[in-house]
Amino acid sequence: MSKGSVEDRLAIRELIERFSAAVIRIDAERFAGTFAQDGVWTLPSVPDGTRGRDKIREVFSEKLGYVEHIHMVGFPDNLDFQGDRASGATYCRELIFPKDGEQKLLIGCFHDEYVKVDGEWLFQSRDYEVVGLH
Repeated sequence: MSKGSVEDRLAIRELIERFSAAVIRIDAERFAGTFAQDGVWTLPSVPDGTRGRDKIREVFSEKLGYVEHIHMVGFPDNLDFQGDRASGATYCRELIFPKDGEQKLLIGCFHDEYVKVDGEWLFQSRDYEVVGLH
């Protein structure tokens, strides 16, 4: 396992933070921009995944349509670098406030593949696993 440079590890942390900020803002454009052009986002409710920024943007808007407010925080674990590619996991906590008033606490893990494009780290794929839901 290659731990990567400090700069690359920091860039991936910042990518994860941009992703979380896009979720908090319910900003589909910014959210989709964290993925490579042909990136894949997989959820339990979309087990075959959503491919490409345009489709990711569309599905994000659909999936968060029921949400009034949401808070997400995540941190990476087990980053492994192989040149301009990397993999790892991101553990996260989401506090979800649906428009219907019922609150949810979601604990999850993204299984991530990263790619460096024109000097910028992006998600090649994010596969979300629900660890706990309350």
